Amino acid sequence: MERQSKSERALCFGGARMNKRDLFVVVADLDAENTFKTLFAKRQQALGIRVNFDPAKDLLRYSGRDAGCCKDAVNLLRAPQSSHRHALLCFDHHGSGLDQRPRIELEAEIESRLYANGWPKADAAVIIIDPELEAWVWADSRQVASVLGWSGNMRSLRAYLEEAYAWPALISKPPDPKRAFELALRQVRKPRVATLFKELAEKVSLSRCQDASFQKLRSILRQWFAHEDSQR
Repeated sequence: MERQSKSERALCFGGARMNKRDLFVVVADLDAENTFKTLFAKRQQALGIRVNFDPAKDLLRYSGRDAGCCKDAVNLLRAPQSSHRHALLCFDHHGSGLDQRPRIELEAEIESRLYANGWPKADAAVIIIDPELEAWVWADSRQVASVLGWSGNMRSLRAYLEEAYAWPALISKPPDPKRAFELALRQVRKPRVATLFKELAEKVSLSRCQDASFQKLRSILRQWFAHEDSQR
């Protein structure tokens, strides 16, 4: 059997990389799964990206939840190195088992482990939501109030949460986003169904979300998949 030349080997490697899928995402729960599915199915233009994403091939909801995603990150993203060009691991800081450590420090440590185990630098990223996914919900938006059952009246919702000591005045989001989320639903007797995060991801303006972890997610996606015809 003839040996391949360097140029032939390079072509083979390049072809293999070209045949890889764009992105593999690991999440820790159903709410996050619904969020990412909706973002990639319906909000790519708002994110300013174009990515080929099929949840059946490109998304894993890990049964180990947040703590498992944190602990098993390297193993979870080992196989996708051969099938995908980029990878994201997303989980909540609260419930990770290491939420006493700063989010940024923990993200950097896990990313370093991924790079040490084969992922090229800048091709894999970790998004830790502090304290949890509900932090992405809270923006001064009538769509938020509408989805949560407050008839689009964000002023009334905000006033109620202030009165309930769940969202102090003059801060951008509730200090305990999940508690505020559940209080808002309970007050109007709206059930906390699995489709809520799908609806929020579909309707709420992405430019209004100032949460640091969401800003990191959007920045990374644009680095990887920026599309000049997309708009915010």
